[in-house]
Amino acid sequence: MGRNNPRPGRRPPSQGRDDLAAASLRPAHLLALQAFDVAVRLGSFKEAAGVLNVSASAISHRIRNLEVHLGVALFHRAHRVVRPTHAGEKLAAATGRAFALLAQAESAVEAAGQHRLRLKVLPQFASSWLIPRLSSFLTQHSGIDLAIETSNRNVDFDTETFDAGISFGPDKPEGVVANRLMEVRTVPVGAPALARRLKLRTAGDLGRTALIHVTTFPAAWPLWFRHAGEPVPPATRAISVDSFVAALQAAERGAGVALALEPFIGESERRGTIRRLFPVGHVTGSYWLVHPPGAQRNRALQTFKKWLLVELARPD
Repeated sequence: MGRNNPRPGRRPPSQGRDDLAAASLRPAHLLALQAFDVAVRLGSFKEAAGVLNVSASAISHRIRNLEVHLGVALFHRAHRVVRPTHAGEKLAAATGRAFALLAQAESAVEAAGQHRLRLKVLPQFASSWLIPRLSSFLTQHSGIDLAIETSNRNVDFDTETFDAGISFGPDKPEGVVANRLMEVRTVPVGAPALARRLKLRTAGDLGRTALIHVTTFPAAWPLWFRHAGEPVPPATRAISVDSFVAALQAAERGAGVALALEPFIGESERRGTIRRLFPVGHVTGSYWLVHPPGAQRNRALQTFKKWLLVELARPD
């Protein structure tokens, strides 16, 4: 007897991946449900925006996408006031229970001392700066779990559920709390043997070799040549890769000349795998630690931010 009863913690054979409710909701849907739940209880998109620390247009956009996804209107909209439709009332009853349970579960986990910080980080910053220093952070703050995802795209808090991100841009990002971490310059680099063999002494000499381009920053080379006061050499061979990390690796192996990001080339220079070909560097922007205003209450984030800024102030 009892053989047909599933063991505790194991799902019955009839349940497959299609039955996983959590997997059926994309991050954008979860953010839309959150916006709906707060708006329906406050009766105002504007007040919901203030509570969630996003713009009123972001709240409206999320709820409109949710209505399109569900195929029903969730609100009767009036001047400065919104009230739920019959479908909205039914959904609000479900989201109220669900979010209350999630909040209780989160509080229980936090009380047990478990902290988790989800970061979206650009690949070059992650591989060249953050990951080599992670052991220092984890040693000092063993109670915080880090989940790091690398991507060539800056974090978008309107559609993604990260706590914070390391983003890149020429100006301070708007709509978020942003701390400038470091200024970045592009500098041409190549393997020492390649530079000697092709006698690469001026920008015009780069027509003798392949230029390594980063597909997500197609204007990088034209901007560098313009800053150097030189035309782009004619008939230049090209190699395209998807990140500055891959471009540096290709240059180290003699495939051509890459634009590397300073200050991330120091280790490669010390190893002698690449050399800076010309003194001209072009300032392209800065790395920023960004997070939504409401994340100020996240103790794990504040701990990480303090550690990050202290580490950046240390001399290499």
